[in-house]
Amino acid sequence: MRNSSRGALSHHGILMIFTFFWGANFILAEVALKEMQPISFSVSRFAVGGIAMLLVLYLQCYYDAKNKGTDFKFFPTIEKGDHFRLLLVSVLGATLAPWLGIEGLGLTHGSRAAIWLALGPAVSALFGYLLTTEKLGRFGITGVILAGMGTLLLAMDGFRVTGYWVGDALLCIALFLTVIELHLIKPLARKYGSISMVALRTLIGGSLYLLIASPSLVQEDWLFLDKWTWIAILAGGAIGVGIGQWVKVRALRAIGPTRVVIYGNLVPIATILIAWFSIGQNPSLYEIIAAILIIIGAIAIQVIDSSRKKKTSFTPQDDELSVVSSPKQE
Repeated sequence: MRNSSRGALSHHGILMIFTFFWGANFILAEVALKEMQPISFSVSRFAVGGIAMLLVLYLQCYYDAKNKGTDFKFFPTIEKGDHFRLLLVSVLGATLAPWLGIEGLGLTHGSRAAIWLALGPAVSALFGYLLTTEKLGRFGITGVILAGMGTLLLAMDGFRVTGYWVGDALLCIALFLTVIELHLIKPLARKYGSISMVALRTLIGGSLYLLIASPSLVQEDWLFLDKWTWIAILAGGAIGVGIGQWVKVRALRAIGPTRVVIYGNLVPIATILIAWFSIGQNPSLYEIIAAILIIIGAIAIQVIDSSRKKKTSFTPQDDELSVVSSPKQE
């Protein structure tokens, strides 16, 4: 019992450290965009993170199969009828969403982007409710309303600050694409395994993203980039995306999805604090109130609303997918 408590405590500690690292990723991206084109930076970090993520997930699946005594196959054979769905989720989740997201961040700032992405649980729950694939109890509905109020405040602030509304629109579209991808990939995850599907969609969508960004990549002055830009690309990708996914998968199995997603909801707070201490960026009153409403709404939906899982056919693959396929760090 004591060893299990210590193990759970270590997972909480590591998740807290990575919460601040994921928050720092937004600020590092903001700094890097001062000397790189948004798509060039995004695809560079995505490539580094994708390679690292594929490596750690490959090793995780290998050791899982070895411990269970089962045959190991990282990329399963996809049936012909699922090819179009796999291509669609790859384009939505690993090409268009990160592309529009980084363009939106470039027109706003890191803290604001983190707040928008924190809206994901509320949008996903609302999609599931409308599609009758998920149920919402009183706390869940309250969470959606609170998140909606936060969204309205953030949108009003976007029109108040010159140019922000365009970035807000791009971030919002990126968020909706991510949520649609999450719902479309669920049948594939249940059929072939969540880790394999996330890895495969990252490989397919990331390859297409790299192809689209290639004209911009060749125009960058790679030898003259600042050290912080390289840190944003290499550390932000390899550690924030690659090792970060492995940390979440291990924590998911040790302490459960509910506790893991709480740390994801804390990323906007970490981002705001880091931006304040590092680059002296003060959030507006609208942003602070919106962040509070959206985070409380997300916690109400994901943690407090216990009826959501009691009335819905959630599987372990769904839990793993919701954690591994998080958009916050990509």
